[in-house]
Amino acid sequence: MLRTGAITSGCMFVTSLALELLPRDEAVHVAIDLLRKGAASMLLVTPVARLVMAGTLLGLRGEWRYAAIAAGVIGLLALAVGAGFQA
Repeated sequence: MLRTGAITSGCMFVTSLALELLPRDEAVHVAIDLLRKGAASMLLVTPVARLVMAGTLLGLRGEWRYAAIAAGVIGLLALAVGAGFQA
């Protein structure tokens, strides 16, 4: 999952760089902006998605201790993001 997220994000960023070669009009500018924001978002979301997937799979296998640890880390991340929005 991490590899796929990194490769997809990299492809989005490289595509945005290739679009820089086109003549600048509004549509190209919007596409470049969306691709770069999407690539950055994917880089941020991919590790969290991996953690959710690992916790779920561990829970399904009966590894409750590790599933609880993954859930605790996700909870701490949510708390940190919530505190960041409050500041």
